[in-house]
Amino acid sequence: MKLLRPTENTPFHIDYSWFEKNGQDVNVLIYKCLTPEQQERLAGLPTDEALDFVDEATGEVRRVTRAMQMIRAERANDATFISPRLPLAESVFRVFLLNDNQPLTPVELAARIGRKPSEILAQLGGRTVYNGVRPIMN
Repeated sequence: MKLLRPTENTPFHIDYSWFEKNGQDVNVLIYKCLTPEQQERLAGLPTDEALDFVDEATGEVRRVTRAMQMIRAERANDATFISPRLPLAESVFRVFLLNDNQPLTPVELAARIGRKPSEILAQLGGRTVYNGVRPIMN
């Protein structure tokens, strides 16, 4: 059987089912993306409660957690949310949080995080899964 390998044009996304299969909670990673002030504001509130979030570009209403709503509303235009100082896998995860997990190729991700597509592919295209980010292989 031939193993298919992702390329720089293979789309990736956060595979939320990966967290469940591996006994992990994606909300822990999402919570870590918040500033200490935002974490303090969420203290004591249900973390998995779904709220309505209106996509300003499309007008579509989606159900998201409080933490996700906070990230999209307050961190989307924050230059420190995705920065060269972050590890590559963390930057990619944050891009997918902001873009509603729409699939992106390493080439597209590179334009958003300022890294080389080959560097992104080298980390995300291997056997190890980082932050649930996996290729979409058809």
